[in-house]
Amino acid sequence: MSLQPGVAWIIGGGSGIGAAVAQLLAKRGWTVAISGRREDKLAAVAQGHPTISGYPLDVTDGEAIAATVQKIAAELGRIDLFIFGAAAWQPMDVGDYDYDKFAKIVDTNYLGVLRVANPLLAQMDRQGGGHFSVIASVAGYFGLPRSAAYSSTKAGLINLLETMRTELAPRNITVRMIVPGFVKSELTDKNDFPMPFLMETADAAVRIVDGLTQSDRFEIAFPKRMVWLMKTVRWLPYPVFFWLTSKMLPKD
Repeated sequence: MSLQPGVAWIIGGGSGIGAAVAQLLAKRGWTVAISGRREDKLAAVAQGHPTISGYPLDVTDGEAIAATVQKIAAELGRIDLFIFGAAAWQPMDVGDYDYDKFAKIVDTNYLGVLRVANPLLAQMDRQGGGHFSVIASVAGYFGLPRSAAYSSTKAGLINLLETMRTELAPRNITVRMIVPGFVKSELTDKNDFPMPFLMETADAAVRIVDGLTQSDRFEIAFPKRMVWLMKTVRWLPYPVFFWLTSKMLPKD
């Protein structure tokens, strides 16, 4: 299966993985719409790439999302490939389940996808189909200490996307799940703990674009060593699992 160049829309395209994916798609012949809250970041990504256009957007604003879907479709003709890459993250103290901290992360990472879903899927129905993809994380494979909010939103996305893959296939809409390990970005710059198998942003972008355009597989996960390590931990019996995750707690 090969996905030919068309129109792509990337939310979270102003920095990090999203920006690198946008520029790589443009180099490969795609017309790319990028969205994010910071107009200056969008402009910087688009600079030197005439086929990249910025559409400022906050994923917590449902009305703005619907309007942006209509605007992109009107100006660019259609949306063949969608990538949701917006993400909020902050390290949490052990045992801290503060509602406001959780609400901010859930509102962006999980509810942001749901705000986009119906308006975008309606557009894909009108044009006869499309590809709907979301960047989850290996952090969603199991509950990570100090990452309760972020990890739980990514776990929720994995579950949601599994459901959507089955439900939307009859509508000629292919749902894809992107599951990266640690990738250099503004988010990972906040981390104060070791990040095994840390990848360069450009390398991650190549894996994502190749996976989206040269296959129709559901899960695009990398690097393999990190993926299999995390999946192995998830498969452990709970007594062993909890013993192991207890070793991840910070030492006094």
